[in-house]
Amino acid sequence: MTEQPESGELLVGSYLRLVEGCELVMYNQRSQEQGDQLEIDVIGVDNTDEGEQVVYTCEVVTHIDGLHYSGTPDTNRWAEYGNEDYQHTLERLWQKFTADREYVTDLFDADSYVFQFWSPVVRGNRDEKYLLTGLYNMADEFEVETGAELELVINEEYTERIEALRERAGQTEKDYGELGFRILQILEHLR
Repeated sequence: MTEQPESGELLVGSYLRLVEGCELVMYNQRSQEQGDQLEIDVIGVDNTDEGEQVVYTCEVVTHIDGLHYSGTPDTNRWAEYGNEDYQHTLERLWQKFTADREYVTDLFDADSYVFQFWSPVVRGNRDEKYLLTGLYNMADEFEVETGAELELVINEEYTERIEALRERAGQTEKDYGELGFRILQILEHLR
């Protein structure tokens, strides 16, 4: 059964195709391995003009009221970053990205891999030892442990990228087959 992409995933996929230039964009990619519950929200593949292949692996959380997963963490690895829900959120994202990395590096023999976390609203500031700081520290740890950067496309950076997509939508009437982009085109061309 194929799961329909969510609205935030459609925007990210549209960004990968229309701004980053990915020729192939996949949504809700699941592993075929028995017992493996892995699901990647958006994967984009860009075969560059220089002949290199870049694979984008994106996890997307579009909680308008702020990034948050309720639950109890299984370990105390993230204990310094606030309450149990914050810890559980960081733990869940860490598990997703480490599994995502293993999956895409096995699936694609790419020249480079880009891992991105997209979320429009992550509350807090970097001076506090809570979720936002935990995310940045998690991204740093991901790079140290895997050698791959985990790019945080959150808050202002998220807004800037969606604004770039909106600008592109206002410049063309061509249907690119990306529903998220098509909706932006309609909104940008209203009279």
